[in-house]
Amino acid sequence: MKIGNNVSMNSSIDSAKANAEKATDDAFKDMLERAKKSKDKSELKKVAEDFESIFINMMFKSMRGSSENKDGFIEKSNARSMFESMYDEELSKVISKSGGFGISDMIYKSLNKNIENTNKDDEDKVKSIDIKG
Repeated sequence: MKIGNNVSMNSSIDSAKANAEKATDDAFKDMLERAKKSKDKSELKKVAEDFESIFINMMFKSMRGSSENKDGFIEKSNARSMFESMYDEELSKVISKSGGFGISDMIYKSLNKNIENTNKDDEDKVKSIDIKG
């Protein structure tokens, strides 16, 4: 009976984690679209930092997964897994906001350049319509 409850609890936790990751992905996509439409550089910078934070968090998950120690000092439990996950998420946010690996700066520059080029293309289209009209 105990085994069945643990399996059920693990699948519920896995399902909750998957839903949270999907929600994070959707929220990130929405933030990126809003930043592109508003052309707000501070919002664009935040999107770049959030992306770097997600990347660092994925790296932490991968690192923890590869170094699982079954005979560790603290027994591996659902509570410990949840704590480690929350800790990694917050740590990745702090790292990203404090300069991180420089990924957010590269993303920001690239997105900003894209927006500036889009603005220039739009201006060129308006000028060509005015000239033809």
